[in-house]
This record gives sequence, C-alpha cells and structure tokens, in this order.
Amino acid sequence: MSDDLLARAQAAAERAYAPYSHYLVGAAIRARNGRVYEGVNV
Repeated sequence: MSDDLLARAQAAAERAYAPYSHYLVGAAIRARNGRVYEGVNV
C-alpha cells in the first residue's frame, strides 16, 4: 500500500458517519487507470 492511499483512507475516515458505533471506516483504492476512489461507512 502506498503512503498516498493510506493518507487518503485516513482522511476519508474523518468524514465517516457512525453515530451509534463510533467506528469510523475509510477506504481508498487505485484503479488500473490511476484514478483513486475513496469511500466511508455511513
């Protein structure tokens, strides 16, 4: 895993919404074309 993807996943986790569990999850993946997709739990 690259440092860039890790940093983006951590930044995404800060935007997660988990009012009950308070378990914030962030993810980042780089596609073959180089584009990075980020996601969070809601």
